[in-house]
Amino acid sequence: MVRKILGNFGVRLLSAIVNLMIAIVVSQYLGASGKGEQSLVLTMIAIVTIFDNMVGGASIVYLTNKLRIRELFVASYVWTLIVSVFSYIVLVLVELVPDKFILSVVILSAVSSIVSIHSSVLLGKENLKAFNLLSFLVPIISLVALLFQFSLNWNRTADAYVYALCAAFGITLLVSTLLIMGHVKKDTAFQFSNTWITFKSLFYYGFQNQLAHVFQLLSFRISYFFLQRDCGEAEVGIYSNAVSVIESIWMISTSISLWQYAKISNSTDVNYTKTITEQLTKYGLLTAFVALTALLFIPADFYSWLFGKEFRGLNELMWSLAPGIWVFNYALIIGHYFSGHGKYYVNAIASGIGLIVTVISAFYLIPALHIQGAAISASISYFATSLVVLLYFRKEGANFVVFPSFGELKTTIGQLKQHLTKRT
Repeated sequence: MVRKILGNFGVRLLSAIVNLMIAIVVSQYLGASGKGEQSLVLTMIAIVTIFDNMVGGASIVYLTNKLRIRELFVASYVWTLIVSVFSYIVLVLVELVPDKFILSVVILSAVSSIVSIHSSVLLGKENLKAFNLLSFLVPIISLVALLFQFSLNWNRTADAYVYALCAAFGITLLVSTLLIMGHVKKDTAFQFSNTWITFKSLFYYGFQNQLAHVFQLLSFRISYFFLQRDCGEAEVGIYSNAVSVIESIWMISTSISLWQYAKISNSTDVNYTKTITEQLTKYGLLTAFVALTALLFIPADFYSWLFGKEFRGLNELMWSLAPGIWVFNYALIIGHYFSGHGKYYVNAIASGIGLIVTVISAFYLIPALHIQGAAISASISYFATSLVVLLYFRKEGANFVVFPSFGELKTTIGQLKQHLTKRT
């Protein structure tokens, strides 16, 4: 367990470093306004991708070993096509992104969805190495493509980021297709008549799960659109960088929950999954607290030097975000307990409440406090979402946990030393 979680964390750490470098490059070359435009485009791609994954994504992880893989692919591919057409129409009618980016947003979200489908099959088969490879390819290729354009002075607009994403998603799609071919070849049985049954199963689980992700993403990012309306794109750029830096803390719990989700999805022992979730939550909260504390005490001038003079005040924003960011580790880890058991509605309810809290608080706080209001609003929303998930977990008969005991910590340190000795 420790080895696999450390492996996941290593990949998440590298991805976080690369994503930070992307934020630095975009901020330095395009400024706060360009960073804001890039953030809005990326957010819209993520929103459309979530609807693409209504049939696919996490529900495929749960159903990979229960249904035929080929039928899973057909059902999820067709749904992606339908959502792509519908989202294009919506974006043309509703001015959420500049017109020049609409087609790019739709195509990139569709490709991202297909990669997510392939990745979910690999995760369902507990092939974490392949899954982690695909997760890392997109940011690293995006960074290389951006540096290539900026260094040659080809493009100094937000278009450069879109071109970089095209290269990243295109290459990742090719690699993901090659990685899942072995599983597809093994699954020779395919009946088109069963596709509708597969589709209904995917939609049943996927709708509940993705509804949670829709609510969650909107509660995280809807402040961007409030800020753009009331304060302009430059404020969005500054706020998005503060969010990117402090949300990197979540890679600890994400690394833990990735292994946890794959394990729970393939287990029938409820007591085991409950106990392991409690243990993982303790270590997730402890490591996140230590990392968050270290991050907050980095001097404010460092962020101005890192991103540019326009990005002052990031440290103050991070202090406002910090309480909610730490508490949300509960939702990240415990939420995967419910996902692993197919109880996606719990996360949907929790994220829905978080979204309502965000909309109400942002509506009042952003006009009054501007960018600081967005940070406070987000932190309140994180608390609300985590509290709901925790209450549901308690109803399952689980314990409320915060940090591991000294004895548990000592045992874990011993396991880590043993693991490192073996690797050496």
